[in-house]
Amino acid sequence: MLYVRHFRLNPEFVNSYVIVDEESGQALLVDAGEWSPEIARFLEKSGLTLTGIFITHRHYDHAGALPEYTARYPNVRVYCEGAVDAGSGVFVRVRDGDSIPLGKSAATVYHVPGHTDDQCVLYFPDAGLLFSGDTLFAGSVGGTSGETARNQQLDALRQKIVVLPDRVRVFPGHGPITTVGIERR
Repeated sequence: MLYVRHFRLNPEFVNSYVIVDEESGQALLVDAGEWSPEIARFLEKSGLTLTGIFITHRHYDHAGALPEYTARYPNVRVYCEGAVDAGSGVFVRVRDGDSIPLGKSAATVYHVPGHTDDQCVLYFPDAGLLFSGDTLFAGSVGGTSGETARNQQLDALRQKIVVLPDRVRVFPGHGPITTVGIERR
């Protein structure tokens, strides 16, 4: 069974999440914008092994602390579509449709360009969890740099996100947690 621990970090109030597979004791960090002793303490006190870090997009507020995390957790896999400084971690370039394992579960990566060209979301279908980065927030969508990017983002949202079941919980890069059903309205 998976559970999620939410951490709100830095002045931009970026959300980072630790997804935990209780059976295996493995954990996956979503977005590493700022080094957080609180996250490190949580992993240590819970006896968890950080096996990966998923970066939703390469903006500094989501990926800026990767060198600190990979120094603390050497050889951790860093999953991102765009190039990032993975420090001593093992960089794994992900593409649309790729699978990322966590214990006996697996998440699917969806490429959703618009906010950035490398923006991806992470979806755990069995658990009904979607980590949306800056693509989808409670009540809004992420900012884009122009009409073309906006259209790309809206197309990706229509094709990949709003088609998911209503019950899927959405964990955005900023702001409160929501569901696909609420955001579809």
